[in-house]
Amino acid sequence: MTVMSFCFWKTFFTSADVSLRLFQRYSSTCKKKTTAGVIVIGNEILKAQVKETNSHFICKRLYRCGVKVEKISVVPDNVDVIAQEIKEFSEKYTHVITSGGIGPTHDDVTYEGLAKAFGDTLHCHPTLAEIIRSYFGAKDLSSPTYKLAHIPKRAVLKFGVHKDTCLPLNFPCVILKNVYVFPGSPVYLQIGFESLYRILFDSNNRFVHLELYLNAYEETFANALTKVAEEFPNVIFGSYPENASDYKARVTIESDSESETRRAKEKFCSLIPPDIIINQKK
Repeated sequence: MTVMSFCFWKTFFTSADVSLRLFQRYSSTCKKKTTAGVIVIGNEILKAQVKETNSHFICKRLYRCGVKVEKISVVPDNVDVIAQEIKEFSEKYTHVITSGGIGPTHDDVTYEGLAKAFGDTLHCHPTLAEIIRSYFGAKDLSSPTYKLAHIPKRAVLKFGVHKDTCLPLNFPCVILKNVYVFPGSPVYLQIGFESLYRILFDSNNRFVHLELYLNAYEETFANALTKVAEEFPNVIFGSYPENASDYKARVTIESDSESETRRAKEKFCSLIPPDIIINQKK
């Protein structure tokens, strides 16, 4: 994102007086797993010119909503690549969240990629055009700032509310089908995503997460972990070597069923030497 883009979004976010548009989000039932794919867009990420933090922020909040993130992809500022990735993700996952590639410069091509993914075309959205007109005083529609108003024709806008001021934001999430487009600048993504993620992505599921801290190396309990993972296929187990003063490994046990998660933990504990269990956390 260029300095020009950064300044634009700073102004774009600060206005309070914007009417909220109705949007019927995709929903899921408790019987259906809700999944997500995250697409991070930007040459600067692939060239390590900018440290990518948006996917971590997004995944953390989707986890709170009971949404399982299946894949994170980083792609360049290329219309064809973006379109292909969006199309594939849209078919595989309940929700697709993108970050980056929206702004007034030549390499901001996310909206073009989004339109191409679904056989749509771009148009100048009147609400976005009015916001640009109001805050930039730009009357010439050929001004680069108006590029931010050109979104797919079938897309809709969703404006969040600032958590501190309780006032509506002027920066919208652009939504087409099950794809949700957010900015690449972390400060603006965080403000926008924080204001909307419960509304857009909350599911009827919640993950139950338990942890065990073991004073043993992984080879000591690897067979037990394999056995219990086979016995509880709906429970996800993770093992992470850690260089702590009082333990050598952390094991995570989680699923969307509290009873099954706890039974899996008890079974695992019964298969390992009790004296290696240092601590347990919920």
